[in-house]
Amino acid sequence: MSLESRLNFEKVISSISSRFVGRVNLDDAIDSSFEDMGNVSKADRVSLFLFNEENKFFRNTHEWCSEGINSQIENLQKVDIGIISWWINQVEKISFVNIRNVSNLPNGSQSVKKFMEIQNIQSFLAFPIYISTMINGFVCFSKTTEKLQWKGKDFVILRIFGQSLGDTIERLNAEKALKESQELLRATFEATADGILAVDSNDVITHLNERFIYMWRIPDEIIDQKDFTNLLNYILDQLNEPDKFLLKLRNLEKSSNDGYDMIFFKDGRIFEQYSCPLIQDEENVGRVWSFKDITEHQHAEQELRKSENRYREAYERAELFKDVFTHDINNIFHNIKSSAELISILKEKSESLENLNEFFHIIDSQIDRGVKLINNVRKLSKLEESEISLKRVEIYKVLDEAIQFAHKSAQNKKLDIQIHKVVNDELFAEANEFLLDVFENILHNAIKYNFNESVKIYIEITKVVNDSQNLIKIEFKDNGMGIIDKKKELIFQKGHSKDNNVRGMGIGLSLVKKIIESYNGKIWVENRVENDYSKGSNFVVEISEASLIKNIS
Repeated sequence: MSLESRLNFEKVISSISSRFVGRVNLDDAIDSSFEDMGNVSKADRVSLFLFNEENKFFRNTHEWCSEGINSQIENLQKVDIGIISWWINQVEKISFVNIRNVSNLPNGSQSVKKFMEIQNIQSFLAFPIYISTMINGFVCFSKTTEKLQWKGKDFVILRIFGQSLGDTIERLNAEKALKESQELLRATFEATADGILAVDSNDVITHLNERFIYMWRIPDEIIDQKDFTNLLNYILDQLNEPDKFLLKLRNLEKSSNDGYDMIFFKDGRIFEQYSCPLIQDEENVGRVWSFKDITEHQHAEQELRKSENRYREAYERAELFKDVFTHDINNIFHNIKSSAELISILKEKSESLENLNEFFHIIDSQIDRGVKLINNVRKLSKLEESEISLKRVEIYKVLDEAIQFAHKSAQNKKLDIQIHKVVNDELFAEANEFLLDVFENILHNAIKYNFNESVKIYIEITKVVNDSQNLIKIEFKDNGMGIIDKKKELIFQKGHSKDNNVRGMGIGLSLVKKIIESYNGKIWVENRVENDYSKGSNFVVEISEASLIKNIS
């Protein structure tokens, strides 16, 4: 090779290599390189063939033709790759295809021979293009006007070009995929309804979206600084518990764990916070934070729970009132009916007038009882549905009225009720008219569940102090059948008693407990004699003592 030819050859190689470095316009680089390679190699046509993604077809993407040579690029746009299977096998064996005379192609290459004859090719030289170690196409020299034996320099130029082109296509594909991923990530980053913040291990803000800026109300000067510490100092003033939030955040920064928390703002907003570490080469290099505004959702859930509770309470209240009313009104009607039947039997006998008067009295008392039942249902409804209004209630007066009722309802039982008063003067509690129902119900149960000849009830009233609060403690100690330990809590639960023979106002211990709790008081039951429930029960009520000068209502 002459010095001039060598210099031209090296110039072409250098020029081709430089075109595929840095920012590349691939079409321009290929077209200009094809022209140089064609002129140096004396080829009539230089072509680039690329396979499709499934490697089923190939097409001619770029072409250079010398003067007077017809272009074939439009005819070679979707060619079955099976046509050049012999060609591909040759490349896999010796890394190139060099055909000096197409007419002398061996058996088994008929499809390749026909493919070249259609293009009037007499001599052919091709090198593969590799992308990710896979053949993705070919760069080809063709001679149509005569047969030509290409020399070593042509091999070198073509091999260098094929390698450069393969590397460039792979790099450009990777850059395109990266750019598409970045665009998708950016669009997702901005389109999400969550506020996103990314911070590196040096507390430098690397990314944050518009939603985060809006949610946290970050001013431009804080954003421009990109300093996470300054950002924290700004946002902490908005929180209910800034120290607690900061401690959790700093602990997460030091760990490789994901994080979740609820953030409560002074203005009532509520954020849900997620975070995860950024890991590169098994090293924690930062953290990404995601914030979701769940204020409306939380408020809606709270309202829904309130609505569910109100519905459940209303349903239970209706069921309770139905049971109470049905039970007691049936008892009242039964007593009236029995008395009326006895009157009809005795009305003809003059000597039974005294008994008749007794039955009339029973009927009259049962009517009074029915009226009181209706009033109690109204009271219970008021207790369940409205705010409880408390006032100063005189304990002894209410207790005396309850004891009188107990004597009337004791029927033929011998009843002995004694009161031990802490003071003889008036004693006032923070209560209301329902306190009478509480006392009546406790006394009624003490009488009903007592099978002794003499029913004894000892009521002890004392003053106690608990947590600096003045309380009145009222104990009802009876000599009845008692209550086993495992039922001491159950008797205050709704629906515990299903005894159809129970008399009284139908209030039940569950509502007695509810009434006492509406006074911010307590009620419980103990054994009258320690460790022996069979000796009777002690129902204990504690309610607040009313101040002499305070009018609660």
